[in-house]
Amino acid sequence: MTALEVQKFEEIQEPNVRQRLEVNDQEIKNYLNEKMEYILNHRAVEHPLLNYYRKNKFTKEQEKKFYLECWYYFQYEPFYITSMAVNTRDYNILREVVLNVVDEVGGKVTHETLFREQINELGVSNEEIDNYKCLPTTTAINEGAMKLYGEPPIEKALGALYADETMSAVLATQLNDGLQNQGYDKNVRKHWLMHLNVEIGHSNNAFNAIAPYVIHPQGRELFEAGINKYLELLEAYWDGVDSIVRGEKVATN
Repeated sequence: MTALEVQKFEEIQEPNVRQRLEVNDQEIKNYLNEKMEYILNHRAVEHPLLNYYRKNKFTKEQEKKFYLECWYYFQYEPFYITSMAVNTRDYNILREVVLNVVDEVGGKVTHETLFREQINELGVSNEEIDNYKCLPTTTAINEGAMKLYGEPPIEKALGALYADETMSAVLATQLNDGLQNQGYDKNVRKHWLMHLNVEIGHSNNAFNAIAPYVIHPQGRELFEAGINKYLELLEAYWDGVDSIVRGEKVATN
């Protein structure tokens, strides 16, 4: 069972969280919801390691490896997403991308800084963060995201964004649950508590930009290729993290 349902994305009403715009064509709305269901239930999103972490405690060494890999996965995401804007002259896409990235960097403290502070609270120093050498699969998801977002066609980039941000809404729940199970209080978990609804809004950013691009089969083919490529990179990333955290190349439970 996925940690989130499509209905949550449709019905979010929190202040300052992006809501879905109305899609007049019901068939397109149904199509996008079907793709969201696919993402929400994909192994890359409901990965065995993440579901294990929600209910089982990590050792301090496991925890350190897990979050250092996460750091190098998340660190430059806003830059990759922003690069989508150079491949389009669609102001609707530009608006949704800007709204997305402003959430990450527009406050007094960037979310990157908040995440670093959370890792520090776990007992990992800035020196350890800066000197860590991440896995090849972590490098691969960064390079893959740069390519997906930074190169045309825009339909493929939108598919990657839909997968990325829908996944992130689930991940915020998974990591908050894991930290809570480890015994950390709300102050340590504040980065993920804040993202529980923010990431739903980011998925809605993607939803709002997509509809005109999936009217025809060619657009859908490119859109789905973006979804699938991102999920492929993500699944390999989590398999890599699992191999150094639980010592399993491909976990099955």
